[in-house]
Amino acid sequence: MNDAIQSPHPPGADGKSIVVQADIVRAYLAVGIRPGDILLIHSSLKSFGYVVGGALAVIDAAKEAVTEKGTVVFPTLVQKDFAHAYQNWNKDTSPSDVGLISETFRLLADSVRSDQATHSVAAWGRQADELTGEHSAYGPRMGTFGDYCFSWSSPWQKMFLYGARICFVGVDTRSNTFKHFVEYCLVEKFCHTIQDPWQRCRALSEIKRHNVPGVWPYLDSARADEVLRRHGLFTQSTCGGATFTCFKADDFYRVIFPLVEQNPEGWTNQAFVDWFQRYIGCQQADLSR
Repeated sequence: MNDAIQSPHPPGADGKSIVVQADIVRAYLAVGIRPGDILLIHSSLKSFGYVVGGALAVIDAAKEAVTEKGTVVFPTLVQKDFAHAYQNWNKDTSPSDVGLISETFRLLADSVRSDQATHSVAAWGRQADELTGEHSAYGPRMGTFGDYCFSWSSPWQKMFLYGARICFVGVDTRSNTFKHFVEYCLVEKFCHTIQDPWQRCRALSEIKRHNVPGVWPYLDSARADEVLRRHGLFTQSTCGGATFTCFKADDFYRVIFPLVEQNPEGWTNQAFVDWFQRYIGCQQADLSR
């Protein structure tokens, strides 16, 4: 679905689109956002053109779209200091590295942030405390960014379980942090299928960890987009110069996870495929004899 939201405001003297909060609300609604939703937003302010009210207008529009019954979430990731993220992390002062809107949202008095060094989120609304409260409390999953960023207690796990809507505002879906949740779940499941304890130990030792080289199943975002479109799960609208793209977290997992699980060769990189064949493929071959 594609819907263009035409702003009634003529372009400014520099030719840039002029957008107001009401235009942005209509764009959120056009991609399926409804009162009560959990809405995760990846964003670029400059993509709109000129926004009256700046970053706050984009944030307030999201709150208006989900209403007080819903929850607005922004990733507040640490990327620029990634190598030292765990040593330097401070929940209250470490800035978000993923855009002005997310950093503005993080600093608002009514936003709450999860306590995790690389993949924190900030949230506002009815389920904000629930989503952010125990990011690193339990259920680790080993992986390239650390063991608790996508843990069972993380906001990413909870957003999957609640079927949060993920909206890309002026950015493409290569910014989809949720795909890393799927990658972590894949590695967790693959490793648990290795029956021999020594083989499992060796397999785990080869997985990439924070500041430790190894293999990792980086998913193909472009291919995931194509699959979601075919399934009718991909909605879009435009507002000013920004394209809004939206799908649900649980739909993404439900469709993409089994495809990658059944065919890692078609979805991930060669290094991970080699790892898979070494530890899982050979086991499956032995069981089929």
